[in-house]
Amino acid sequence: MNITSSHTTTEGRFTRFGLAVLAGLTCGGLALAQSPSQTSPPAKPAPPEAAITLPPVTVTAETPLRTKEDLLNLPQAITVIEREDLVRRQPRTPIEALQEEPGIWAVSVAAQGSPIIRGQLGNRNLYLWDGVRINNGAGFGGPSPFFNQYPIGALDRVEVIRGSGSVQYGSDAIGGVVNLLTRRASFSDTVDVGGELYGRYGSNDDEFTETLDVHATGPTLAFSAGITRQDVDDYRGPGEGTLSPTSYEATGGYANLAFRPAEGHTFRLSWIHNRRDDVETYVQSKLNANGVPRIFTPDETRGIVKFDYTAENLGSWSDELKIYGYYHYYDQLSERRRQNDTSFSNTATTTDQEVLGVGIQNAVSFERNSARLIYGVDYRYEMLDSSISQSIRDFASGNTRVVEPYGNVPDGTYDVFDAFATFEFRPTQRLLLTVGARFENSHINSDPSQSDVIPDAGYDINDLSIDESWQSVTWNAGAIYNVTDNWDLVGNIGSGFRAPGYWDLLSAGTPTFSSRIAYLPSPNLDPEKSITFEFGPRYHSSRTNFSLVGFYTKLDDLIGSQTEGTVTLPGQGTFAATHEANIGEGYVTGAELALAYELADDWTVFGNATYTYGKDTASGYPPRFIPPFFGTVGLRYEHPSGRWWVEVVEVFSDRLRRHAPDDEQDAGFSKDPAYGSPNDTNNPPLRDDFTIPGWAITNVRGGVNVWREGDRALDLTLAFNNIFDTRYREAYAQRQKVAPGFGIVVGARLTF
Repeated sequence: MNITSSHTTTEGRFTRFGLAVLAGLTCGGLALAQSPSQTSPPAKPAPPEAAITLPPVTVTAETPLRTKEDLLNLPQAITVIEREDLVRRQPRTPIEALQEEPGIWAVSVAAQGSPIIRGQLGNRNLYLWDGVRINNGAGFGGPSPFFNQYPIGALDRVEVIRGSGSVQYGSDAIGGVVNLLTRRASFSDTVDVGGELYGRYGSNDDEFTETLDVHATGPTLAFSAGITRQDVDDYRGPGEGTLSPTSYEATGGYANLAFRPAEGHTFRLSWIHNRRDDVETYVQSKLNANGVPRIFTPDETRGIVKFDYTAENLGSWSDELKIYGYYHYYDQLSERRRQNDTSFSNTATTTDQEVLGVGIQNAVSFERNSARLIYGVDYRYEMLDSSISQSIRDFASGNTRVVEPYGNVPDGTYDVFDAFATFEFRPTQRLLLTVGARFENSHINSDPSQSDVIPDAGYDINDLSIDESWQSVTWNAGAIYNVTDNWDLVGNIGSGFRAPGYWDLLSAGTPTFSSRIAYLPSPNLDPEKSITFEFGPRYHSSRTNFSLVGFYTKLDDLIGSQTEGTVTLPGQGTFAATHEANIGEGYVTGAELALAYELADDWTVFGNATYTYGKDTASGYPPRFIPPFFGTVGLRYEHPSGRWWVEVVEVFSDRLRRHAPDDEQDAGFSKDPAYGSPNDTNNPPLRDDFTIPGWAITNVRGGVNVWREGDRALDLTLAFNNIFDTRYREAYAQRQKVAPGFGIVVGARLTF
């Protein structure tokens, strides 16, 4: 029997497999929840850092309410990925940390990666570093690499709001909010000095990752810092060998210093920074006859400096007061190389973005802690600049000239003011209600130059001059009813919006995902709007965690692309002329299921499954970026000594059965994305009906504590990814011909 073929079965078998998993997890969760209550197992020796159990401890999240709260008191669907999960999975990038989670379609290709949350992608999701938004007024609407620009060694935990987060964080949070939280030092009663040294090697792409973390803490001062270095080569795909170019290098780090002059008062200064060099992209890499890849990023740098002050228990008017300010910077140099019959051109775009932000929020409890109010204001000012230069080498003469090409996105500013409030209260002991609202004013002011205008393209400089504001009010209402001590019924309704940005309004030129279209400015756009309804049961005990949530998101005034006529870009050729408009309306609905059950003291079975369906009711077609049915099933064993563990994880996806018309321009649906968009000559679609086949892969992971003495330890982890070397492609992985094949990842962590 060919084992590999068992993981590349026909679509019908994948459908039955997926439905069986969904039914099995649901029925299994209900059956386990109905079983007699089990007492907690006897305490075991402390497990190595990679071992995961289900102890009866309180899990908190700070992203949903902007302050810490027990997960069981949050009506929204929340994902929390703890430090132990990160150690066990050994993600190379933040997007890989989100894989194997319900409701999040997390495809990753080399340095790139954009999560799809409930059918939303790009700037319809909000990304945060330590609560500071990475999205800005220049955000791209499709898959973007900026989510992966975080230094992976600095990551302590990830919190995800699945569903609208606009009341808490404003524009863009339609599909969800992802908050990457950095490692930080905690105060200690006595002086403590230590750290970690970690190294990892991945065989599939010859990846080397090294991190060094140090800390020094005491009763009034706490300091921690770390550095991460990554060198990632081209990855390998089954039946394809090396997929070149897909390599990159990265160097980043973090530092934070906390000062506690008195109990309940903390000042903290933090810094997070990452630089990636020589970021290569597979898509469109074979379009030039001379073999030079079309898209290349020599360097990109992103960082945040943040200062915050937290005061606790100030009296009847404040349980927790936060005052904060930050500086967010981003620089990038990207290149587009293009060859025709007579010349070779290299168009270099330099991006310089700076954001200054301040805010204050307060949390106060009422009526013997049965009610709490969280409120505050934020303001940020974004300075968004870019410039373009183009070098053109003429084949006949051999001469090279440098020009300033037309069609740059104008420089300008984008500033936002908002005020928000959330109120939670218990009218009865078993019922918790939450309501919230937010007002936000977004203002754009562009400063175009004549060179930003593409000649004879049907617009002039006045179309690029925008001084406009949009006002939006969002709200939410949630409820948790404790049916029993273990069973909860949970419901939440939340509105969301996304204000137009520079990319929507003023972008011109060819996008990365397509080699056949060119965008033209679209200055007359309105914000996108949404309302999300979600409801479902949750079960929680010392051995079992089970949740099932159904959701329905209504979408209005969606910004979509319209193509009419052609446009000629100097030095690049003729393309289908495309502009943006508020032409879409529709819905996305689905269900998300998750289960973890401790079979015995040492065995845990876990899994999740997600189904998503969407429709653009204006056009009658599916919207873009609706993932197929997908999920995870796993079994973990932890030795009673706590010294070693092993787990087997099956990750699966059904066939992508429905596609949007715009997908037919998407290189990710072509037979080979290196040749750009699907066409009738040399690069047909992967399948004639533009479906993406289903797949299932098996990963095996384990860890062992080799040595431990007090706080010092040596731990080893080993992973066999895609153990059967299954050939597959992830839906909406626009830069991927095939996904990575079999690979071994080995890691060593020395704690001192």
